[in-house]
Amino acid sequence: MTLDPSTYQCPEHPMDLTDLVAEALEDEGPPVAYLTLRKRPAARPFQVIVTCPGANGSGAHQLTCSGTRTQ
Repeated sequence: MTLDPSTYQCPEHPMDLTDLVAEALEDEGPPVAYLTLRKRPAARPFQVIVTCPGANGSGAHQLTCSGTRTQ
């Protein structure tokens, strides 16, 4: 799976949330397949909610991450 943007960062903490975004997309299951004449798979928009664990004693909080993915 290719994500655009390729990385997701918490705006409040120096935390990389990219793995959490990818995991949330995998939990949704495979995208619905469409018959198309294109040779490259189309980019599909997504929006997922992930939980940033926090950093330096600050609490966890949820973030909505969006972008596109290509299978």
